[in-house]
Parts: sequence; structure tokens; C-alpha cells
Amino acid sequence: MIFRPADRVYVDESKARGYYVVATATSIGNLRVSEKALRELLKPGQRRIHFKSESDSRRRQILSSMCALDVRVSVWIVKRRPDKEARPLSLGSLVAEAVKSGAALLVIERDESLERADRRLIAEVIRRAGTSELQYRHVAPHEHPLLWVSDAVAWCYSNGGDWIRRVDAIVDARVFRL
Repeated sequence: MIFRPADRVYVDESKARGYYVVATATSIGNLRVSEKALRELLKPGQRRIHFKSESDSRRRQILSSMCALDVRVSVWIVKRRPDKEARPLSLGSLVAEAVKSGAALLVIERDESLERADRRLIAEVIRRAGTSELQYRHVAPHEHPLLWVSDAVAWCYSNGGDWIRRVDAIVDARVFRL
């Protein structure tokens, strides 16, 4: 099982060199400690960590701190498909896992151009499951620091090599959709 009952799940993606949808899961009991640790990584004036905007040395520092958190990360990988196919494949699979496992909350980084399609997809997956307690919302990235973990892991997977090794400690699952 990728998620656990009552998990909070934070979702972001990368569209570089493939399509990567990343979900960072944690229990409600670990949430406050993880968010505090992530906020402490912010530089003065910074509202969020956006991995593509950081230097390599800062990325290594941030990843080291993220790998010390009590989180579990799953990566959905779709290659050789257009974004319009890749996103529903990966997000639909993620939502189905969240519903099946009894996750409590799905938090997705807001992209207003995709939000309507996401809502339809999520509603369809929940309808097919018959019943679900899963709640979901689209939010701005500065609102939930655990979105930064998903952003960082998505960046690492899209850039490959040693970056993937650096996040291995927290990546529990890789789901390939070809």
C-alpha cells in the first residue's frame, strides 16, 4: 500500500524530460513537526522553496533536511506521452491509491489551467470507488510546506542521476505508467 489510512498527501509535478507526479504522505501526528522543519529552511523574504530556483549547494542542503523528515514519497512516472494523457494517467492512479488506502486529505499544488480537469478526474475516481472519506483541495505552494518536498523530488527525478539517489531515503514507491 502506497498510502496509509488517514494520511495527508501533498501533490506536485514536473513536466521536464517525462511527466512526474509526486505525492508526499505523512500522518497528522507528524505534520506540524515536518512543516516547522521545512519553514526553517526558508531564507529571509522567501515564501516557499521552489527547487528549480535554488543553487545546487542549497539543493543538497535542503534535500538532506527533507530526508530527515518522517514522510513517505511516491513518484508516478509517465514517459513518451503528451501532458494531456500523462497527467490523468498518473493523477488518476494516485487518487485511486489514496481512496483505496483511506487517506484523509489530498492537497494539490494549484495550477488554475488544470484545476477543473483535476476536479472532474478526482470526482470520477471517487465515484467509481463507491465511497470515500477523501477530501481534496488545490492550494498555492506557500500554504503547505510539504508541497515543497513533492516539488523537490519531482525536480530530482526529472534531472536524474545523483539527484535521484539523494532522495532515495524518502521515496517508498515508483509507479510507471507507459
